[in-house]
Amino acid sequence: MIIEKIQKNKIYLSTEEILDISPLIKQRYNLKVNENIESLYDDISYEASIEKGIFLLSLKDRTKKELFLKLKEKYRNMRMVEKAVLKLEELGYINDFNYATLYIKSKKYGKKKVFYSLFQKGLSKEIIEDAFIYVEENEREENIKSFEEEKLEKLILKNLKKDEKKLIQYLIRQGFELNEILRKMKEFNKNSRFFDLEGE
Repeated sequence: MIIEKIQKNKIYLSTEEILDISPLIKQRYNLKVNENIESLYDDISYEASIEKGIFLLSLKDRTKKELFLKLKEKYRNMRMVEKAVLKLEELGYINDFNYATLYIKSKKYGKKKVFYSLFQKGLSKEIIEDAFIYVEENEREENIKSFEEEKLEKLILKNLKKDEKKLIQYLIRQGFELNEILRKMKEFNKNSRFFDLEGE
């Protein structure tokens, strides 16, 4: 496996493979034309796959399968490409579960279409189902929080004329936290003595 030509960030091998490498890899291995790199081939392929993988992920999020397929277009050493993808996953550059949750949140299609699309991207049925459960639970919590905020807002507006201490006690009995009540009342009563109440 001889280097026949080096041109910018590519090395042309006698096996007709063109390896895309960084100047750092070229320098680290001191690569030269006519050099036999058989013993270094795995290391070079692995490092080049890692670097290219990080670059591709900086352009856009990808699933493990998508990254593998993209790197497979660039490098023939499948064993090292696979090893690089696993390393990137281990380092946190790829996370299929996070990818799925973000994808589900951003798409406004029906559940079946989103499921199929994620499945096509190489995600397992289990990961997709877990992501749907996670997103649905989060949305439920956000809706509850939003509803409680709205309810608190209405109660404060309705009772603004009441004595402040009585109002606070009433809202606490309704199940709201003191810091939540004070924060909301501060919004509605910016020039009032609630600034002092918070420090009490």
